[in-house]
Amino acid sequence: MVILDGRVINDRFPGIGRYAYRLLEALLNLEPDLEIILLHTPALPNRRWDLERLAESPRLRLVPVPIPPFHPAEHGIVPWLLRRWPKALIHIPHYAVPVGLLARSSPLVVTLLDLIPLRLPEAWSAFQRMVYRLWHRMVLARARALFFLSEATRQDFLHFFGPLRGLAIITPAAADPQYTPRPLQEVMAVRRRYGIRSPYALYVGINKPSKNLPRLLEAWRRVRFRWRTDRDSPVLILAGPWDPRYPLRVGEGVQHIGMVSEEELPALYTGARLFVFPSLWEGFGLPVLEAMACGVPVACSDIPALREVAGEAARFFDPWDVEAMALAIAAAWDQAEDPAWRAQCRARATRFSWEETARHTLEVYRTVGGYGS
Repeated sequence: MVILDGRVINDRFPGIGRYAYRLLEALLNLEPDLEIILLHTPALPNRRWDLERLAESPRLRLVPVPIPPFHPAEHGIVPWLLRRWPKALIHIPHYAVPVGLLARSSPLVVTLLDLIPLRLPEAWSAFQRMVYRLWHRMVLARARALFFLSEATRQDFLHFFGPLRGLAIITPAAADPQYTPRPLQEVMAVRRRYGIRSPYALYVGINKPSKNLPRLLEAWRRVRFRWRTDRDSPVLILAGPWDPRYPLRVGEGVQHIGMVSEEELPALYTGARLFVFPSLWEGFGLPVLEAMACGVPVACSDIPALREVAGEAARFFDPWDVEAMALAIAAAWDQAEDPAWRAQCRARATRFSWEETARHTLEVYRTVGGYGS
């Protein structure tokens, strides 16, 4: 029996939630004898993931938890709820393991996504970074296995924390099945709904400091200035949630359209001439993979995780250098209609699979928890 903390499967945690939901779905499809208890918080809005559909499986049991992730009360309530299954393997899909679970003797496995607060410390106070480090040290000392979405992230943990005690396994994310080139009528419908004119470059993500949007906006301004009237007024579309703590001034030729539904995102990607992703640091970089799965060329930051995800299929730039970013975007824009490049992007995306990630995850479950032995 496996207990998966699925309280992140909701609108508040789009990245971790996608990982937990797709992994759960693939595990249920792959292993007919695996029993899973899924913790979830029904009170949190969830417009993305159909848990009721997965709950039709007799091997999945939903256990409601009134406390969301990262809430102080979870450290006592979650271990108290799980006392009924003292020997079950527990899988937490993020570093913030409820402290009470660290005292259990049953197997614990944890998915670790990134170390951005240590790589980019300016946005976090010294106290926050101290707690962050301490929490990771406790988890690293207790977990029997660690999942990383990329080798780049595993290397980050080795750099900051030294040799890892538990098994360290790379289990990448993947583009969801609906991320394929969409028909023209779908693309036009999405453009009409959000008032998007063509041609457009696209960024999908939040506006947090690590995403590096101020430099992207300046680079886009320079690109448009060089094009002047020689182009059909290209626009940069910013799609995704907006954190009011990090205000941005979007200038001419930039449009923020907010959150886009899961159903509409593939068409939004497909309609883009170019996808741009300027992050200063990533643990994986799923939007790059989603864009490639839709056949859209990518210009992105030259950082380890994105090199690992995109391989030779992307055009890279130094995310700290605005001029280098502008030059790379302009060059990629000129090449973006090349059918060979678009085919290369799609081929790269097919190398990542939720089924393969679930297969490796199951192997770890068997190794550390005795499941299936």
